[in-house]
Amino acid sequence: MEFVAELSLWEIYAIVCGLLGSLGILLGLIAAKRFGIALRLLPLVGIAMTTPVTERLVLPYLNDRYPVIFANKDLPKKVDHKTTLTKVDLTDHIYSYFFDLDDDDDDFDAPLVKSAQLTDLCDFLLPKFSSGEASLANYIYQFKGKDYSFSVDSADCS
Repeated sequence: MEFVAELSLWEIYAIVCGLLGSLGILLGLIAAKRFGIALRLLPLVGIAMTTPVTERLVLPYLNDRYPVIFANKDLPKKVDHKTTLTKVDLTDHIYSYFFDLDDDDDDFDAPLVKSAQLTDLCDFLLPKFSSGEASLANYIYQFKGKDYSFSVDSADCS
């Protein structure tokens, strides 16, 4: 299933549509002997179910099973006017978020950034800490070879 998670969203929708449409044709062929309209109706029902099935079942399943693949799908992504999220990594229950700073920011203060964003970070990370998915999150900001970083763990969020 990992190869499916690596596909673009439109490809995932297309696969689900093809499967549900084919299932509709198959069921339509079986039911056509009793209900003549089934062969025309069931494939359309299958295709119509593509969006809800994909959004409510397939994407959440893939996101839960392969969170890093899904987190990296839309990257790089601008976070604000001078910060770009470039990569998300998960190794040994440690999430690492890598950012590029677009401007030279000699005044960048990682502890200040951490304290300013801690409430929002904890809202996002607490479910990951509680479930055991993550034990630590590292935030690494890079500019011209210089790294600024801080970490957040469950103790920071209590």
